[in-house]
Amino acid sequence: MKWFLERKILTVGFALAVLILTVVNTISYQNTAKVFSRQKQVEASYEVLQKVRDILTTLRDAERARRGYIITGKESYLETYNTAVQSINTEFNEAQNATANNQNQRRKLNLIRPLIIERVNLIKTSIKLYKQNKSDTKTQIALTDKGLMLHDEIWQIITQIENEEQLLLQRRRAESEQSFHFTTIMTIAGFCFSFSLLFSVYSLLQAQINKRQQLEKVLRESKKRYRKLFEVNPHPLWVYDLETLKFLVVNEVAVKQYGYSQAEFLSMTVKNILPPEDVSSVMKRIYQLSSTIKQTAIERHKKQDGTLIDVEAISHELIFRGRRARLVLARDITIEKQAREAEEIRRNLEKELELRELKTRFFSMVSHEFRTPLSTILISTQVLENSKDWSEEKKRKNLQRIQSSAKTMTQLLTDILTLSRAEAGKLEFKPHPLNLENFCYTIVEDIQFITGSQQDIIFLHQSLEKIACVDEKLLRSIITNLLDNAIKYSPQNSKIYFTLTKDKEQAIFQIQDQGIGISQEDREQLYQAFQRGQNVGDVSGTGLGLAVVKKCVELHGGSINVESQLGVGTTFTVSLPS
Repeated sequence: MKWFLERKILTVGFALAVLILTVVNTISYQNTAKVFSRQKQVEASYEVLQKVRDILTTLRDAERARRGYIITGKESYLETYNTAVQSINTEFNEAQNATANNQNQRRKLNLIRPLIIERVNLIKTSIKLYKQNKSDTKTQIALTDKGLMLHDEIWQIITQIENEEQLLLQRRRAESEQSFHFTTIMTIAGFCFSFSLLFSVYSLLQAQINKRQQLEKVLRESKKRYRKLFEVNPHPLWVYDLETLKFLVVNEVAVKQYGYSQAEFLSMTVKNILPPEDVSSVMKRIYQLSSTIKQTAIERHKKQDGTLIDVEAISHELIFRGRRARLVLARDITIEKQAREAEEIRRNLEKELELRELKTRFFSMVSHEFRTPLSTILISTQVLENSKDWSEEKKRKNLQRIQSSAKTMTQLLTDILTLSRAEAGKLEFKPHPLNLENFCYTIVEDIQFITGSQQDIIFLHQSLEKIACVDEKLLRSIITNLLDNAIKYSPQNSKIYFTLTKDKEQAIFQIQDQGIGISQEDREQLYQAFQRGQNVGDVSGTGLGLAVVKKCVELHGGSINVESQLGVGTTFTVSLPS
C-alpha cells in the first residue's frame, strides 16, 4: 500500500512538472505568435502611412500640372494632370483597404474623400475656365486660394492619421517588448518551479523510504507485543479467514468461555458458533464489510453446550499469514442486554401510566367543562319554556346565556380538535392576506359578547401597515385563547391592553392584563396540555388554551414570550412572520 502511494506521488509529481513545462511552452508560443502578429500590424501601419503620402503626392502633382499649364499654356502639362487625376481614386481605395481593421482611420479617410473630389473638381474647373478665357486671372487666383484651403484641410486630416499611426506603432512596439519580457520570465520561472517540484518529489520519496524502513522495524516489534496482548486480553479474541471463514487462531479466554478446545476451534468456521437462524444475516453483513472500517455489531453466539449468549463483536480486517483475515473481539453483554430490556419495559410502563393519567385528566376535564354549559343551556331552556309571561329583556338574557354556553362548548371542542390534529401532524397551515386591524376589532367585539366580561379591553394599533399573510383560523385561536385567559384571571373593572404592531417583516400581538399572574414554577409547564396554575382557585378552565396557542404559533413559524408577576399581571407577546 505504501509503495503504491509512493509511486502515485512520483507519477503525480512528474506529470505536474511536464504539465508546467507544457503550459510554459504554450504561453511562450502564444506570445511569440503575438509578436509576429504585432510585427505584421506594424508593417500594415507603415503601409497606411505610405498610401496616405501617395495620395498627397499625387494631388500635388495634379496641382503642379495645372499651374504649369496655366502659366505656360503647354499641352504636355495636361498629360501629367490627367495621369494624376486618374490615379487618385485608385490610391485612395488602396488606402481604405489598408485601414480595413481600423474604423477610426477609415472614418477619417472618408472625410478626406469629398475634399479630394472637391479639390480635383477645382483643378478641372480651373483648366476649363483657362481654356475659355486665358486672361481671367482673377477667377484663377480665387480658385487657387480655395484649392490651397482644401489642401490645408486635407493635410490636417492626413497629419492626424500619421500621428495616430505613429502612436499605434509606439504602442505595438511597447506591447511586443512587454510580451518578450513576460515570455522570458515565465520560461525561467516555469523551469525553476519544475526543477523545484522534481527535487521535492525526490526528497519526499527518500523520506518515505526511510520512514518505511523504520515502520517495518516497528512493525516487527509490535507483532511480538501483539501476540502477548492477544493472549492476555480479558475478552475472547480470534482471527478468521475471510475466504473460508475458518478460525486461524483463538486465545485462551475464548476457549474457556465458549467451551471449545483449541483443536475444535481451529476445525470450525464462524458459522459453527452462530444459531442456524442467524447465519444468513451475519454472513451477509460480513461480506459487505469494508476493509478499512472497524465494525461493531451485536450478535448471538452458541457455546459448546448449546447456550446462547449476546455479544458485542468488534472487528477489523488485517493480513494474517499472507491471507486476508479479520480480527474479532467478542464481549459478552448478555447481562447488560437483559438489564436494557428491563429498562425499556420500565420506561414503557411509565409512559403507559402517564398516558392513562392524561386520559383520566382529559375525561375529567371534558366532563366538568361540558357539564356547566350544558346545565346552563338546560336550565335556561326550561325557564324559557315555563315563563310565558316574561318580558322580552329576560327572554333575551336567557337566550344570550344559551348562546354563550354553546359557544364555550364549541371553543372547547375546537381546542381539542386543534391539539389532536397538531399532534397527528394533520393541522394545516393556509396563509392568505388579512386586514389585521379589522380582524382584531371583530375578535374583541365577539369575545366581549360571548363572555359578558366586566373588564375594559383596550385595543391599540401602532403602525400604518394593516395587511399580513397569515392563517385566519389559527390566528383566531391564538388571540381568542389569550384574551379569554386575560378575562378569566383578571378582576372585574380592570383594564386589558391588546396592542398590534406591524412592519414589513412581522406582526406583533401583545396582550397585557392586571390579573393574578403566573408563578415561576408554573411557567416551566405553561404550554403543556391540561396544565393549570396553582393559584387559579375556582376559576374554570381546561388547561388547553395555551397549548393550542403554542401549536398555532409554531405553524406560523413565529414565537411566543411571557412576562408575569404574581398579583400584578401577565403580558403575552406573539410574533408572527408577515
